[in-house]
Amino acid sequence: MVLDGVGGAEGRAALELLAPAGRFLIFGWSAGSATEITTQDLYARGITASSALGPAMLKVVGGLRPLEEQALREAAEGWFTPALTEFPLAHAAHAHTALQSRATIGKVVLLP
Repeated sequence: MVLDGVGGAEGRAALELLAPAGRFLIFGWSAGSATEITTQDLYARGITASSALGPAMLKVVGGLRPLEEQALREAAEGWFTPALTEFPLAHAAHAHTALQSRATIGKVVLLP
């Protein structure tokens, strides 16, 4: 399974590594463009592709607000902890470099 949040050439490279009958899940394209996938890719390799958040999700009755409220409530109750990479404020330049080079996990937080 590939979870693709990058897209572009990197997403395509990940797609090429997918084994036959594998799954490709798109949830963003931080590279600036989505990974291009053709029906030939799907058919020839027997893979499936889908998106985690797309137009269908935006049509959920009541919008996304109920899901946001549930996520915030569960976070407040300690159900999950967000992934963070923390840096001292004095190392903000290093944090920026790490972010640009994709050396971070989750959100980048500068601490006073």
